Amino acid sequence: MSISFLCHMGTGLAQTSSVRSYHVLDWNGHETLHDFITQRLHRQYQYRDSLLHQALLHHQLAQYQQHRLQQYLSLLGPMHEKTALHAQLLNTISEDGYRIEKIIFESLPHHHVTANLYIPAGKGPFPGILFCCGHEALAKATLTYQQTAILLARHGFVVLMIDPISQGERYQLTDSSGNPLTRGGTTEHTLLAAGANLLGTSVVKDELWDNIRAIDYLCSRPEVDTSRIGCIGNSGGGTQTAYLIPIDPRIKAAVICSYVTRRERTLLLLGPQDGCQWLPGEGEAGLDISDYIIMFAPRPLLILAGRYDFVDFNGTLDVFHELQQVYDTWGISAHIDLFAYDNGHGIQPPKQEKAVQWFRRWFMHDDMPVHEKALHTLPADSLQVTITGQVNTAFPDEQTLPALRLSTARSWQPSRTHWLQDSSQKQYQNMIRRMLHLPQSTHLSIDTQQTGTVAIAGYRFQKIIIRGNDFPPIPCLITDPSAFKSFTKWKIILDQAGKDAVLKDSLYLMESIRQGCMLLIADIRGIGETADDAAFNDKKYMNREYRNAMLALFTGFSLPAQRTQDVMVLLNFITQHTSLSQLPIDIEATGPAAEAALLAAALDPHIHQLTLSEMPHSFMDFLLHPATADTYSYVIPNALTCFDLPDLIQFVGREKVRITNR
Repeated sequence: MSISFLCHMGTGLAQTSSVRSYHVLDWNGHETLHDFITQRLHRQYQYRDSLLHQALLHHQLAQYQQHRLQQYLSLLGPMHEKTALHAQLLNTISEDGYRIEKIIFESLPHHHVTANLYIPAGKGPFPGILFCCGHEALAKATLTYQQTAILLARHGFVVLMIDPISQGERYQLTDSSGNPLTRGGTTEHTLLAAGANLLGTSVVKDELWDNIRAIDYLCSRPEVDTSRIGCIGNSGGGTQTAYLIPIDPRIKAAVICSYVTRRERTLLLLGPQDGCQWLPGEGEAGLDISDYIIMFAPRPLLILAGRYDFVDFNGTLDVFHELQQVYDTWGISAHIDLFAYDNGHGIQPPKQEKAVQWFRRWFMHDDMPVHEKALHTLPADSLQVTITGQVNTAFPDEQTLPALRLSTARSWQPSRTHWLQDSSQKQYQNMIRRMLHLPQSTHLSIDTQQTGTVAIAGYRFQKIIIRGNDFPPIPCLITDPSAFKSFTKWKIILDQAGKDAVLKDSLYLMESIRQGCMLLIADIRGIGETADDAAFNDKKYMNREYRNAMLALFTGFSLPAQRTQDVMVLLNFITQHTSLSQLPIDIEATGPAAEAALLAAALDPHIHQLTLSEMPHSFMDFLLHPATADTYSYVIPNALTCFDLPDLIQFVGREKVRITNR
């Protein structure tokens, strides 16, 4: 290695490769980014566990509870203003011992919620129960959900069951005939969540708001005793219940089925689930699933679980043990319980009976076991509320979530313009750093190691690994300068397909070197050598790197932010660790790497010229076309509150940025 070229290098082996290989890392790098993020996740939950331990030890549970609630509210952001429900009773079905009313109401203006209300025979008022549906296409018409509602109604409870967004009669992305444009609710939830995150909101909040308004409707009914309101949910409905119960003080008792476990274990064992299952920054805040129940305490809660569920049962036992300590500390051990059954996922009859018994214990002071024979359920179409089967086609003025998001984003354009026109350069850069969660300091401690050389297109390239404590190793190839007398500039090449795709274009490489370019070809994190294995990314989420993109957001450090950090590391390497630091630096980048290069250019003045391709024109494109694939590779939470991609180009200087359709 030429000392006149590279300074402060590590002592790694520097030998010419015996086999023509473009790989730089001496290990399989495909797990590198995932390992980096999960290590961060583990530290976050270690810290969370230590906080709870100290709270239990020093009898400070109330402070812990309040702190968790404030963190949760901060992640949710401001709630909507409550508007008129405009509730309508459209039809009634009479059954033995109860009736079912078909209800529709507006949780937001012109945003309709379809529901079935189960009302017992006899004179009320009765306790009221909100049932939150899991990820079933039929939603409120799902067999086991009907059974649960019927069983509750036959034991004296009014039950309201609504269709969640993207299920039942409430798909948000449909064609003109009302047919869903995606393969199912979990896909649609994820696509909707990406656009929501850009605006600093979430599908979690969408469902939460629907459920709060559902309780508003439930409490408006004369048949309901508003002092006795409960909530139950299964699977994805269990998620909704967990997120709802700390927020709404009207809920006095709850049941969560097939959901409660350790969050960290779920993410490691199953990988990330769809967009309604998590909040950006939730890991960074150290919020575990059990924390939502701790926030709900001392109100009574029953956990229902299957010992052979894909929801990790060991994690369920761990959470229950933790909750027992919390409830025991408050002297209310009877307020928490676990019923585990030898089955899998779902709310089957044994669990339904335990749920009814639980609510009867707390609302009717009757703890007798509940046993019920086969229940008469109805065909899905007989429970349908709208004439067409979808709110999108039933109401000409229906406001879908994508439409509402787009309207909000457009209304914030003046704020983005204000940031661009009325901020100093330093203020704008500090804003970007805050949005990306990057440190304000530009100092980076890095080390480098040469792992060999490789001949490409008649030229020799050095294999370099750039390392640091705060980022995963970056594999790079750099033109060997020993055969050249001078260079005119640096050219950093960042291709979304990895450096192998660049190196296959020998004519491009030869032309760049003949023009006097010192080439640095790198795989920033999650790209090329460190790209995630396709097997770990379910195609239904429509993102080739969904696992790492979601985990990055969950832990509070988005992929665009991480990749921006990598670009800045490369700049630091050139300017601080080479003898060619005086040369101008150009960057050519594609796809998500182009976004990172643009962000880095806004933060670092060393970039002379940018050539960007195959990247979105604007974040607004994702709101206009919410079914776009690979959106999560670009999502920066809250970005549209302060900037869009065209704003960054204007800030960097249009004369420095060239957009191509390479």
